[in-house]
Amino acid sequence: MIPAYLEDSLDAKDLQAFLDHIDNCDDCSEELSIQFLITEGLSTLSTGDSYDLQTAMTDKVRESHHDIEVHNRLFLLRNIGVVLVVLMTVAAFIGAYMVFLK
Repeated sequence: MIPAYLEDSLDAKDLQAFLDHIDNCDDCSEELSIQFLITEGLSTLSTGDSYDLQTAMTDKVRESHHDIEVHNRLFLLRNIGVVLVVLMTVAAFIGAYMVFLK
């Protein structure tokens, strides 16, 4: 899963599972660091740029956590919207039925 994470190709569900695991597994966290440093380090060598790769990896993980938080909030808002639409539809049917009974 680490290569997929580094390529930003995980969906929200897999990203959440990956982050939860990385946060709690020292071995996988270390492997992530190694693979990130290799892939980013090689691209940095080819461009001649220099920057703190460890900070860049930490920032990527932090941004991923933020992305999941945003996704979860949007998912919650969507679900609230669906419930409201269902309630409004039921209310409209009840209102129409009450008018029909008169």
